Amino acid sequence: MAEQRGEQLSDQRRPHVELRFLPSDGSEARPGTTGGGPAGEQPVAGRWAEATPARGSRLVGRKTIARLRGGSPAVGGEPVRRPPSSDAGRVVLVYEQVRRPWRLLMFTAMLVSLTVGVVLGQTEAYRAGKSRPVAAAPSVAAPSVVSPVPLTAPLGAPGQRRLEITGAVTTLRIRTAPLGESSYSITGFDPGIPPRVAEAGGGSVLTLSPEAVVTPGAEVVLNSAASWTVKLTGGATDLDVDARAGGLATIESVSAVSRGVLQLAKPKGSAPLTITGPVGDLTVRTEVGALVRIRVAKGAALATIGGTTRRDVANGATLRETGWRTAPAKYDIRIAARVNTILVERLRPDGSSAAVPAPSGSAVR
Repeated sequence: MAEQRGEQLSDQRRPHVELRFLPSDGSEARPGTTGGGPAGEQPVAGRWAEATPARGSRLVGRKTIARLRGGSPAVGGEPVRRPPSSDAGRVVLVYEQVRRPWRLLMFTAMLVSLTVGVVLGQTEAYRAGKSRPVAAAPSVAAPSVVSPVPLTAPLGAPGQRRLEITGAVTTLRIRTAPLGESSYSITGFDPGIPPRVAEAGGGSVLTLSPEAVVTPGAEVVLNSAASWTVKLTGGATDLDVDARAGGLATIESVSAVSRGVLQLAKPKGSAPLTITGPVGDLTVRTEVGALVRIRVAKGAALATIGGTTRRDVANGATLRETGWRTAPAKYDIRIAARVNTILVERLRPDGSSAAVPAPSGSAVR
């Protein structure tokens, strides 16, 4: 039989089992005794039982004593005595207050709630963004490219023409072609910086960079029906001269040129070409029968002429192809500044720009 102590227990208490030895009559044994009364004495009717927290003090009757001893009430007023029984073990449930970490539990619950909210929010945003149609970017009209209008002038009577080109440019293309009644046709590569031509001193002056800045360049087409003398006073990174159609009497360059290519037709007699500005790489291509002589005042690092290559050409050296002195059509090129490389080639008979090696045979003086 289990004995409960204390008042009515709430759900916040937890029991633990404690084994105590109690007398068979149900009273709790005192230390050093085996019965309910002093010196192991059994409870007797008419005596006051020891007060307990659950029941308090009360007078014990004969029936109660008999029930506790396991028998029936006495007959004739005499109690039926039985031998005292030995103490029996009893299981006592003792309830204790359970201490629960309420703060930790509340913090954990809040953290879990926030985590779940963030995950659900991100999932919903991803679904909404995935299902939302992507708005097409408004089409932007491409800026209209202004087609540059060529600058022209009437030819007049065919004869000698002189053109001076000024202004620093990246690329300068000069070529000769039949233009009918036009003297020239000049087209700037930058529509925002149109070239300007002024007449002065018996010739025309073409200005490619009015504001003294480097411009992309221009293409200058000269009428091959006239005889042109061209002078270059503005620097150019790339200089491309194509005079295979004829009409170029002489060309003079006093400005710096990084890379220069001269494609020349077969001249009538001897045609002088003068380059006074510094030149990096110079390539001269002539038609078959037009021989070349080159005089370098400041020398050259590498020179190939007549199929022969020379290195470290000395100052004042003259390089010429064999038979130049007696050739009816020839070019006499003078270079005042030092040159990095010089290359002399022959054009194909069909007039294409591909070059073939010049006939073997050259002289150095």
